[in-house]
Amino acid sequence: MRGELTKVKNKVMKSLRGDRTQQQVADDLNIASTTYNMIENGNRFPRKDLQLKLSKYFGVTIEELFFSEQVHDE
Repeated sequence: MRGELTKVKNKVMKSLRGDRTQQQVADDLNIASTTYNMIENGNRFPRKDLQLKLSKYFGVTIEELFFSEQVHDE
């Protein structure tokens, strides 16, 4: 089940990222690009403060970003 949620999360984050590169998002959030890459690829789950930062950046709730099974089209 967790593996399935990780794959969904990857799709959600990648969809929300749109045409921006992982580097651009990382720079906007003032985090390392490797950190963002690991989160988007499901190799790392972010701390609460970074979950909040990511959800605000993408304009969605933490639940939508990390626990939803829907992919957002933007």
